[in-house]
Amino acid sequence: MSKELIVGDYMFSTLEEANVAKLELDKIQKLTEKLVDADDEMLFKVYNRSIEKNTFRTPVGLEFMKALKKRLEKSRKIKDNVLPIPVSVNNLEISEAKEKEDDIKKVRDDAKKYSSFFKWSLFINAVLVIVIIALFVITGTSKNPNIINYENALIDKYSSWESELNQKEKDLRVKEKEIKDRESALNDAGIYLPEEE
Repeated sequence: MSKELIVGDYMFSTLEEANVAKLELDKIQKLTEKLVDADDEMLFKVYNRSIEKNTFRTPVGLEFMKALKKRLEKSRKIKDNVLPIPVSVNNLEISEAKEKEDDIKKVRDDAKKYSSFFKWSLFINAVLVIVIIALFVITGTSKNPNIINYENALIDKYSSWESELNQKEKDLRVKEKEIKDRESALNDAGIYLPEEE
């Protein structure tokens, strides 16, 4: 229990309410000093002015107003003209509204924080998607073998070797046939070439 929240016989829920009650207590003490010798008409004026200006709103001030009202009701002249003390239940509503407003502000702050985080994450994700698409395009159009086109690159490479070998084999057979044809033409002409050892 905080002593700062206690004013007179009352304990307030917030420091703001306690401070308002302290201000009212100071006003009450000053008024009491000035009204010690005041007549009923002066008290009646102070009472009505306090109601008009809504000077006292806390239980501390309302208690003072109640004491003034009881004193004025004892006077025969003023007794019937004494107004009831207006009580505002807005204090409770104001504190609840303030709590709700604080909660809403906190939620908005959190939403703003997460909103900017969400925007940045969307931006970063978009950039990453673009980078990934670019990598697939580069990989797909590249002539260097990679994971995607490695098998095709090997097949193309070996098929080109095979076609080169087949062509060279054909060329060798043609040359071999030419050599055999020359050799047989020379043998038919009676010229024999020495055999290689």
